[in-house]
Amino acid sequence: MANRTVFDTNIWISYFLGGKFDELIKLRRENSVLFLHSTPSVAELKDVISRDKFKKNNLDVDKLIDFYIGISDFCKTKPEFIDCPDPKDNFLFDLAIQGNAKYLVSGDKRVLETPMESKTLKIATLAAFKEDLQSRK
Repeated sequence: MANRTVFDTNIWISYFLGGKFDELIKLRRENSVLFLHSTPSVAELKDVISRDKFKKNNLDVDKLIDFYIGISDFCKTKPEFIDCPDPKDNFLFDLAIQGNAKYLVSGDKRVLETPMESKTLKIATLAAFKEDLQSRK
């Protein structure tokens, strides 16, 4: 059974800056991680990696977006979730909830502390996510 997973933009950026594409592929293959993306998540990722502070890293934005779309499955979402302390991150919860994700992985404290009434969705740091995957092997 696939571990349907939503990574926050900050997690994707971290992997991209570190050039850890193989690790993402390994998560997908060896841990049955099924990454999810939506139209808002693609727009957010493109916006963030295009910011001036990342220009010095010489990131090829189009290639990164293509990789992101290629390694993840599309989920059509509609804006419904309104409880994230940072309203611009509500799209992550829409994607996780509407995409029936098991995990929402983030490094953002406001996302991690968002109150949720879900018995199936785990909101976790990257370290906790990886630890949970390892414990399931």
